[in-house]
Amino acid sequence: MTRWIVGFLCQIIWLFFRFRYRIKVVGKKKLKSRFFNRRAGVLFLPNHPALIEPVFLFTLLWPRFRLRPLVVEYIYRQKSFRFFMRLAKAISVPDLDTSMNEVKIIKTEKAIKEIAHGLKHKENYLLYPSGRLKGSGKEVLGGSSAAHKLIQEVEGVNLVLVRVSGLWGSSFSRAYTPGSPDFKKVLFARLKNLAASALFFLPKRRVLIELEMAGEDFPRQGSRLEINRYLENWYNQYPDGEKRVETEPLRRLSYSCFKEKLLKPFLPEKKNDELPAAYSFEAEAAVLTELKRMQPDLPRIDPGMSLASDLGLDSLDIAELITFLNVRFHIKEAHPEEMLTVKDLIAIASGGKRKKKSKTASSSHSWPLETICKLREPEGKTLFEAVLKTADRLKGQSALGDDLVGVLSYSQMKRAALALALEFKKLPGKYIGILLPASVGADLAILASMLSGKVPVMMNWTVGSRFLNHMVELTKVKAVISSWRFLERLSGVEFGSVAEKLVLLEDIKDAMGLATKLKAAFLAQLKTPALVQRLNLETISEKDEAVVLFTSGTEANPKGVPLSHKNILFDLKSAFSCVEFSDREIMLGVLPPFHSFGFTVAGLFPLLCGMRVAYSPDPTDSYAIAEAISRWKATLFCSAPSFLKGLFSAASEQQLKTMRLFVSGAEKTPQEFFTKVKMMGKELIEGYGITECSPVLAIRRPGEASLGVGRLLPGVEMITVHPETKEVLPFHTEGEICVFGDNIFNGYLGEKKDPFLVYEGKRWYCTGDLGYMDKEGYLILSGRLKRFIKIGGEMVSLGAIEETLLKYLEGKKLSFEGAPLALVASEKEGGKGALVLFTVLDLDKNELNLFLKQAGFGQIVKISQVCKLEQIPLMGTGKTDYRFLQQMV
Repeated sequence: MTRWIVGFLCQIIWLFFRFRYRIKVVGKKKLKSRFFNRRAGVLFLPNHPALIEPVFLFTLLWPRFRLRPLVVEYIYRQKSFRFFMRLAKAISVPDLDTSMNEVKIIKTEKAIKEIAHGLKHKENYLLYPSGRLKGSGKEVLGGSSAAHKLIQEVEGVNLVLVRVSGLWGSSFSRAYTPGSPDFKKVLFARLKNLAASALFFLPKRRVLIELEMAGEDFPRQGSRLEINRYLENWYNQYPDGEKRVETEPLRRLSYSCFKEKLLKPFLPEKKNDELPAAYSFEAEAAVLTELKRMQPDLPRIDPGMSLASDLGLDSLDIAELITFLNVRFHIKEAHPEEMLTVKDLIAIASGGKRKKKSKTASSSHSWPLETICKLREPEGKTLFEAVLKTADRLKGQSALGDDLVGVLSYSQMKRAALALALEFKKLPGKYIGILLPASVGADLAILASMLSGKVPVMMNWTVGSRFLNHMVELTKVKAVISSWRFLERLSGVEFGSVAEKLVLLEDIKDAMGLATKLKAAFLAQLKTPALVQRLNLETISEKDEAVVLFTSGTEANPKGVPLSHKNILFDLKSAFSCVEFSDREIMLGVLPPFHSFGFTVAGLFPLLCGMRVAYSPDPTDSYAIAEAISRWKATLFCSAPSFLKGLFSAASEQQLKTMRLFVSGAEKTPQEFFTKVKMMGKELIEGYGITECSPVLAIRRPGEASLGVGRLLPGVEMITVHPETKEVLPFHTEGEICVFGDNIFNGYLGEKKDPFLVYEGKRWYCTGDLGYMDKEGYLILSGRLKRFIKIGGEMVSLGAIEETLLKYLEGKKLSFEGAPLALVASEKEGGKGALVLFTVLDLDKNELNLFLKQAGFGQIVKISQVCKLEQIPLMGTGKTDYRFLQQMV
């Protein structure tokens, strides 16, 4: 049946093409069965001038060869085309030009293996050797390796070369855009042109399709570069009148039958042969050495060489180079489209060429007009019960939104979460990993995990494969929920064992049957008590695990922190009582949900009390956040200081017009932020918390004095102890902060070391932070215990030195973006402590030490070394990555 449906569709589409194209096919009749090796399938190898020609080739060749096409994933996953993709048994391949990460590499390798297996079993495939749309009049394969791998893997594979001419200049080509055009958008625009021209009167584009079986001269046993050069020479013979030319002429054709309507060609920037300002000859030597290691047969490698055409590097080689840049030069983010030449690579290694955030285009999503309901303190003994009760109360009221999903009401959120929960129940294990940014999808996955009776484990993708492996091993996670749209944008991320456990939300949705959707719709009509009973969740108590978060790992390995439902609900209820919220409050969430602040305060809290929340997934994209605040009319924004700094520099006064309250946490908030926000007529409050404490411990109430980090939450108690002896100190005395309350966790996963202190019959959690409570009840922090170093027998605070150095920068009025410096300790010979300062500025060590002495530090406090970096490394939480800097030392 499928054969007849596809065959009929091919005929209809081929006939429809005639309204716009005059297609001439040469060589098809010469593809005789007697010339083919019957022990293997046929591999069609076409050039790739435009996004439309795969449709030409498929409809032309499928009726006879039943070939399976390879389709780039962003097109494969579009709803409009999924029906045709399934019929054609298309194989999706990731777009390696947009970003490069381990998941994409694994998926690409799996696709190649699947094709090799199919060819050995006489299946036929349509594969583009270049792997990308051509960007000029010439087809350039560079170091692409897919065709070479398949030819080597499948002995006797039949090869048919395909050359398509006449489409360079089509709106489906890259002649008018710097990258690939949006296929769906262009397709519908052209259909409108056809309709406006009454189908028959639109000017016709002449297209020539030439097919030829690979001859005896094809280098089947040749190297990757030999095969690619042969194919390039064959492809780049375009008809131009009575002759053939190596560069295909640009053919522009009007999109109107009434007047000449032509698109303007895209003109790439002229190549600059000058060295970039940040060019480092040390970086040049290291890069050339690495390239020579990868391509030892090349006689020489020069900075002007192309990585693809001259060095023959493919996408997997580029991925290896991205890893090299990370390890050797600590470049945490590099993008394939930036790495075209050896000089580009050297510039990136030198810190002179980095992808800049572009001002994000506005989306159309915003809140609908509706009556606003009153906010309430969360009700219920478990998190899922509290969210469901809010959904029962607010029903059709808007709950959450983002630019991908749009706006969901509480009823829609409840129904979607239940549908996902029914699918999550099928996944093995007690724990289920979640690897998603701040988004509607993340909230739905978290709620669905709980409704399926599982415990969500929030995975931090910014910490590297070693720690991701540690998270998987600790929790025994067998499935990790993520999203293709999210993974598509990640570059340079190593996922370790997580890569093999990924389950994509898009795949779950596509596989979801009608029965599941109907069952979810039925369950969504039940009130909370009946629904909890129907899902067999009544046995889950408030003391059971609600989530597993991980410590940030700024100084040591991340630790698994299981928080109970009671921990989080107590913490959020207490925080709710400390700040007066308006019924029209709208929160914008940007912190990733693996961040304890992002999971609870900027994630669950709005849904629990009935506050609308919108999400912007990238906390480092300040322009997108500013635009989102304006469009979603946000009044409340919770973030780390480093992300706040970016927002303040990117946002205009008009974009922040609706903002009422900024909440800062995770790190100490600079005093100038309070001044800046006050000048705006807004308010900034600072909070203090720890993942193990769910996370908020103290908060500065609106209108209160700017002292310390505010006062403790109601119900939280505190004592201080001696950092070494653990002796309890008199009240108001500085020492290690220990806390007690219902928001404190019960112990780490898999850790034998007890972080608690028993005093007066209570278990006090030792936070590792130093500070004291002043006489007015304000908590004053002195620093992190692990950020102290013993020099000359005295304990010296690295945080205090950093603060003093920041005052030095203020006095010098030096300009900088992001964090300007970070101080770490190392050990000299003999066990003596030494201080190493990392900075983005040109600072003189002697001048800094003189300033420290004048500021009151003793002779023992001296900076031993100043290291300049392009930027101070940050973790995904926005905190300075001291562990990474310590490894550098």
